Amino acid sequence: MEKEKRISVNIDHSTPAFFSDNVTISHNQSKFIIDFSQTLPSFDNIGGNMQQSFVIKHNSVMIDPQFAKVFSDILNKNIKKYEKKFGKIKAPKNVEKQAEIEETEKAVDKATRYIG
Repeated sequence: MEKEKRISVNIDHSTPAFFSDNVTISHNQSKFIIDFSQTLPSFDNIGGNMQQSFVIKHNSVMIDPQFAKVFSDILNKNIKKYEKKFGKIKAPKNVEKQAEIEETEKAVDKATRYIG
């Protein structure tokens, strides 16, 4: 008769959820860096004058390329489930514009590489 092995798992829930309204993704050969950020307006009284500024908070997550691929697949599957249940998600127009900017940046990067 085999003895049962028990594994104790503790989950730390002390950090509150982070709401993000923007994300930047970059990578190198060994990792992907996903930087989630949120922009909050701030009103400061400077010399008797109220001035608006913005506070940007961010949380970065670094993952290896294999997990980035798994994460992408899981996210896509969940988006499909969400849309099946709640309807199609409409991407804001600025997201589509960002994709155009990224394509332009790729072309510029490729054109400006120096081989010599």
